[in-house]
Amino acid sequence: MTTINATKGEFVNLINGLFQVQELKGKKFGLVVSKNITTLKKELEHLEDLGKPSEEFMKLAQKVNEISTKDPENSKAEIDKLEKENEELVKLRREQMENVTELMKDTMSIKLKTVSEELLPEDITAQQINNIEKIIK
Repeated sequence: MTTINATKGEFVNLINGLFQVQELKGKKFGLVVSKNITTLKKELEHLEDLGKPSEEFMKLAQKVNEISTKDPENSKAEIDKLEKENEELVKLRREQMENVTELMKDTMSIKLKTVSEELLPEDITAQQINNIEKIIK
């Protein structure tokens, strides 16, 4: 295990990178990926909870989605009207997301398992490597 210091946002990017490579073959590689996903989920759970939209906002988002799917070219006016009618709800959601964005800049330390270059699967891509670079030694 190695202690990695990074921003919460960098750890979010890392867990997303780990999700992208979890289908690659290799027992030892898979174990490292799986254990790190579990650790990162636990450590970042508070961000997920803080970013979760309210039930009211989800209903509004569903209406917006239905409008834009039904008539993508002429939906802007109708969506703008809906947002205006729900101005306070939209404002609260924006503030919520701004708070989460600020929290993503905070640094933290997490102990993670590293993977040696030799353990990387043959079919891993450069993009996938870039996404998990923090745990490659």
